[in-house]
Amino acid sequence: MNRLELAVRLTGEYGQPLEIPPWWRDAFGALDDPAIREILVWRPRQSGKSQCLAALAITELLLRPGAYVIMAAASEKQAAAIYGGKIKKPLERMLQLRRARSPWRKHIVITKRGIELSNGAALEVIATNEETSPGRSPTLLLIDEARDIPDEFYAAFVPSVIGAGGKVVIASTAGPPRGFFYELVQHPLEETWLHHATTNDNPHADRRMLNFLQRRLSVVMPAAARRELGNEFTDDGNEFLPAPLIEAAVDETLCEMSESEAPAFVMYDLSRKNDLTSRTVVLLNPPQRPEALDHLVVASIRVWDPRKSPTDEIDFADVRADLETLPRRFPNLCSVLIDEGAEAGALLPFARKSGPLALVTKGFIGTPENNMKLWGALAARLHARTLTIPWHERLIAELRGLRQQQFAFGSKWRVVDSSRKFHRDVSLTLAGACFAVEEVLASIPNLDSSQEGLGHIPVKEIGGNFLEDELFQ
Repeated sequence: MNRLELAVRLTGEYGQPLEIPPWWRDAFGALDDPAIREILVWRPRQSGKSQCLAALAITELLLRPGAYVIMAAASEKQAAAIYGGKIKKPLERMLQLRRARSPWRKHIVITKRGIELSNGAALEVIATNEETSPGRSPTLLLIDEARDIPDEFYAAFVPSVIGAGGKVVIASTAGPPRGFFYELVQHPLEETWLHHATTNDNPHADRRMLNFLQRRLSVVMPAAARRELGNEFTDDGNEFLPAPLIEAAVDETLCEMSESEAPAFVMYDLSRKNDLTSRTVVLLNPPQRPEALDHLVVASIRVWDPRKSPTDEIDFADVRADLETLPRRFPNLCSVLIDEGAEAGALLPFARKSGPLALVTKGFIGTPENNMKLWGALAARLHARTLTIPWHERLIAELRGLRQQQFAFGSKWRVVDSSRKFHRDVSLTLAGACFAVEEVLASIPNLDSSQEGLGHIPVKEIGGNFLEDELFQ
């Protein structure tokens, strides 16, 4: 018996016969294809994703001797609903209908938590908020509604399939454009089978209700309608930086630059214990767009994590050593901003006593006005498409989580991290470096949008360095 022959004997959550759509057949085939290691199912809500995963789990359990199947859901309640409605009851119905003819009837033990066979095969449904790990290596790991599951669970559990040479099946409806499922479907590999649908073709879905919900959600929460019913990754509209702008700025081939003669601008954000200390360097380059005056490229990002230190504190001697190398790496260093928070004393006095750094270093005080200018400089660059950034996982995650909040009766705004997972560390230094560029350019006289690029900048001393007429040659 193959998977498809077994699946047609199962029933749905309410006892209805299963209608096997073409994409289910393809998913069954992908699971048995030795070249496929990962199956991604990206479909709208209520379109048969969980039922398909349950069928894959049951067929793996019954048809593969010694199989160990783990199906993960976002919460205990969801895990119980999937196990009870889509696995336990359909399996019990099939065994009752076939009675003595069933080859599995005498060999199955069904519990509140999972299913065990006398041949050693087992199936377990778990919630991802549990701090447990698989008892043995799964032959099949299934993750349902991955958009609601923490990245940390994916990173911790997926390697568990290595020992058994297992496979991973992940299903979800689109959510906000971030998280491990979003990254997986955006970057499939040769060993990935990806199924994507934007319409609900579930034969049991109520078409009138679908049409009604489409109209209502589109009025109340358009982004929710696009995610839940149209299966489109999108934010709620209050993001500080739209995801397409971030993605357009990323150059995955951009690497750390050891040195450059281009004008360089830097910012340090300092923390001793609780958050990262970070530093970003951007270079001022010729324009890449006909309507632009210039283009910024991130040349270097450095991060210090107190959790990786034996003392649980940042070693500021290492940060000072990094700062000391910048004039050699970037001879045309124009500006270095250093956060004047609690730890400024660990870096600012050192910079002000160093000849190459003294004239270009200044403290940054995070007043509401300065913060608006800082984040505004970053937003302006991304909207104008005049900034290129590397694929830096922490930076991208921070940028995607930024939200804008109004305060002082709407007269001012600030940028916060809505995900509550990251402090604004690396993104702050990127914004600060962009702000440093704007400060320097604003100090150059006779520079306006009518000039053809920065090759027309007059000679001007900036902190002991020179921006020449032949600036970029």
